[in-house]
Amino acid sequence: MSYRGSTKSRGGRGRGPPSRGGGRGGRSSTSYGGARGAGGGYGAADEPKPHIQLCSYYTSQGHCERGDGCNFQHVIKMHKTIVNSDPDPSSTSGSSSSGSNRSSYNRGGGYGSQTAVTMFPTSDIALWNDPSVGALKIFTASHDGHWRLYNTATGFSKEVQHNMGGKVNTVLVQSNFLFCGFEGTSVKLPGVTVGMIFAWNLGNPGEPPIELHMHETAPYAHASGVTCFITEGDMCVSGGHDCAIRVWKFDATVNAGKGGFKLINTLCGHAGEITGLVIVGTMLWSCAMDMTIRLWDSAANWECKYVITQTTQGNAATPMALPPNGQQGTGVGHTDAITGLLHFESAAGNFVLSSSLDGNVKVWNSVNGECLSTTNYGVGVISMALTTDLKNNPLLIAGTAYGKIMIRSLIQTATTAPMCYLCAIDTHRTHCGHDGPVKRVIAGPSNTFYTAGDDGNVIIFQITGDFGL
Repeated sequence: MSYRGSTKSRGGRGRGPPSRGGGRGGRSSTSYGGARGAGGGYGAADEPKPHIQLCSYYTSQGHCERGDGCNFQHVIKMHKTIVNSDPDPSSTSGSSSSGSNRSSYNRGGGYGSQTAVTMFPTSDIALWNDPSVGALKIFTASHDGHWRLYNTATGFSKEVQHNMGGKVNTVLVQSNFLFCGFEGTSVKLPGVTVGMIFAWNLGNPGEPPIELHMHETAPYAHASGVTCFITEGDMCVSGGHDCAIRVWKFDATVNAGKGGFKLINTLCGHAGEITGLVIVGTMLWSCAMDMTIRLWDSAANWECKYVITQTTQGNAATPMALPPNGQQGTGVGHTDAITGLLHFESAAGNFVLSSSLDGNVKVWNSVNGECLSTTNYGVGVISMALTTDLKNNPLLIAGTAYGKIMIRSLIQTATTAPMCYLCAIDTHRTHCGHDGPVKRVIAGPSNTFYTAGDDGNVIIFQITGDFGL
């Protein structure tokens, strides 16, 4: 397998009317408003053609009366759409094509859906195998101020709805703890919204949560909202709207001997909201809305070793001189806000994938930061997840700014090249999916994957057939 070279495929430029997903694009630091007008609308003549075409009946309903005689592939089906969030009373009712507010933008990206009701965005999903009942459960985060818990064994019924009092941006289940990053107020700063992180022991959910505090005089995690959160052993790392990255370590001596997380370092350097974190070996990779990727070495007191920008030449470890005459945007980095990072390990090595509003997904050598490939999606990419097909071939699922969910094969196979565009799910062609930006994608058991959208919904899909890889 080789990741070298570029696998660019031109996307549609959005020539259709706004209600069909075309139009202006644009940027937004809080809602990922598009990819510099990249459009991504359907019906454009230069739209990339996927490897297979999904059957809309099978994908949206789980069955097709044509059976084996269908001209389209029965490969993915939707199991459930959960209306997770509450209606947003501050949104403006009206036509989806007006483009005058968040509701209009999201609806305009949803290929023609029009409604006077706008839901708060669902921002994150986490899966939990509840050992007490042996059932898979789903935690969700919403900007309506709640995290919620659904039970897949009882028809996705809602078991818990917990009000955090401010936007919930992140949820993560690790070591039977639920970590929740949200916007709240601190007793030390009344009337000021800060970034808070709570951690509940799911084995004893009645106990008060552990709170992550920078200091006793600053009993909160970030100066503004928490945007991403990861764990690694007894350590966890958080990023926020305040452009800061904070490293925490579990300490059994704090919290009156009950244990808690102690702040051990704050990493500064990004000039925009932190959007992605991933640890590979001793290196912490981070990305932000400032269009940069930074590599921090935990073995060197978290020193920032490398910075990848749109003018970086060569690789991060041994950057070449900048191009002459002050040329910009000619390097290996992204040219718009970076929205996420993924670690991918295979027989070919260790890689880090990055997504961006510039419409590109880049594959990096995790050792030296060399950019190995760039794949253009034709629209801003908001979220990514790794999964496999029924043959255990690795797949990349990407959620875009206009609601389309695109699936690619990560490695070269007998029939496809690396990053081959396999298929797409969207409300226009498969009659299911999200109406607006896909804020989160995660992989589940049995070839399932879960998506969360700006439309307030959580959707559960399953890969059931052969992609022909």
